[in-house]
Amino acid sequence: MRLSRYLPVGLAMAGLVACGGPKTEPNKVPVTTTQTKNAPSWIDNEEIPDGLAAVGIAQPNPMGDKSMMRTVAVADARTKLAGKLKVRVQNMFSQLNQQVTTAAADNTKKPIKTDVMNRVIENVTRQLVDQELAGTTTRNYWNDPSDGNLYVFVVMTKETMDRALAGAAQSQIRKEIAQGEQSLNAALDKLDAAIAASEPNQH
Repeated sequence: MRLSRYLPVGLAMAGLVACGGPKTEPNKVPVTTTQTKNAPSWIDNEEIPDGLAAVGIAQPNPMGDKSMMRTVAVADARTKLAGKLKVRVQNMFSQLNQQVTTAAADNTKKPIKTDVMNRVIENVTRQLVDQELAGTTTRNYWNDPSDGNLYVFVVMTKETMDRALAGAAQSQIRKEIAQGEQSLNAALDKLDAAIAASEPNQH
């Protein structure tokens, strides 16, 4: 009897919850994969149409030194940018080697030796990393309010990158030619085309 007396009340409460209770909204997909909402889009998508870019991160330090955090974050971004720059150099010389090899086969000339090409790639990459990364620009900063991490967006523009790449490649190729690697003569004429073909938006 006691159970039957409370049963209508229970049903009424259940109906009230079902009809008037708060509605659960579906989970929204976050703008980025970071834990903090409203993070800038470049944190998860650092590709840009006008050059190469990388995101550097620095954690808070015990002294609360913001300047040191920026220095650490920029250094981290430049290290990552150096890796991307190396890939770009390799792509450019891959295009150059292919063009020179095809031309050599048509004209019955000797192709570029693999060890010579590898040496040029290594020297060009080192020169670009040592000289040009210092000329990169910091396009944006962002502090994550959830953990205090600092993010920086460091960019090397396409104009700067192509100019530096052409200059370093010409310098190293001429150096090899002066040392007797005459097969590289044809590479100078095809350098601009190889640089253009190696751009990320060309793939």
